[in-house]
Amino acid sequence: MYDWNALWHLHQDYRTAYGLADRDINQLADALGGKLLKSARDSHDLAVYDTGSSYTLLRHDDGLQLVTLEKQQLFDIAIRLVTADEGQALALPYLEVLVDNLATEEEAIWRAEVQCSEDGELVANGELLSPDTPPAMQLAVSFAANPQFARALHDCWQESAEAITLDAAAWFNAEALEDQPAEPPLDARIQEMCDRYAEIIRREQALLSRRFSDNELRLVADVLRSTRFETAESCRGLWLAVESRVLHDELDRQYEVDGEALLERLKTLGYTQEVALIEALSPVR
Repeated sequence: MYDWNALWHLHQDYRTAYGLADRDINQLADALGGKLLKSARDSHDLAVYDTGSSYTLLRHDDGLQLVTLEKQQLFDIAIRLVTADEGQALALPYLEVLVDNLATEEEAIWRAEVQCSEDGELVANGELLSPDTPPAMQLAVSFAANPQFARALHDCWQESAEAITLDAAAWFNAEALEDQPAEPPLDARIQEMCDRYAEIIRREQALLSRRFSDNELRLVADVLRSTRFETAESCRGLWLAVESRVLHDELDRQYEVDGEALLERLKTLGYTQEVALIEALSPVR
């Protein structure tokens, strides 16, 4: 059912000494008020008891030690953007949040269609999706109001948000290209130039992703939602637009970054690097 040894090590900070060190740990059902679920095979192995709303794990380790795991806390959370037909009566793409708890035999699934707003932002059930906060959702599990579950859901959403955003951008960009009328093929020389441009930008983006933190990139993306660079010549001075928003809207505090350090690094960017940032972080329009 579970990897009990992994759970034992994961919760090692919660181990407590148990007073019946002289007893066979496979014979403590009455003392613990539970049922032996897994017996210890030797003196170094774990015994596991089902004690109703929790599991009790015991092991001889510098004396007999015990860990109690509440069943409601043994949940798993999976979050993804679904972009292929899986038989659901929802338009693609849609967001799916799956909560599963083998211990309590509970499962809950929340789904919401995702759209792209005119400003290039992702929306689910009429709510803008934030990379920092999960959307409002109803999950019919007994531990939904548990603070530990709320924290885990928040952390899982933050870990998944970047992949969801990238998957959504790929989906909506592909959809936009499909809706465009067919154009005559590019001249071979122009195509060659476009391919080289794309490769230059790709390489610069790879380098820049290591030069700026995720929060710094989110701050720049926020600025680019309201800043347009209409021509190739205008793609200079990105730091000026960022500085204006930092001064007036205190975006550095909002995204918890060092605004001065970010501006200094932006000032050192060459033209190609600025274009690469603008290409990577500008919203889909």
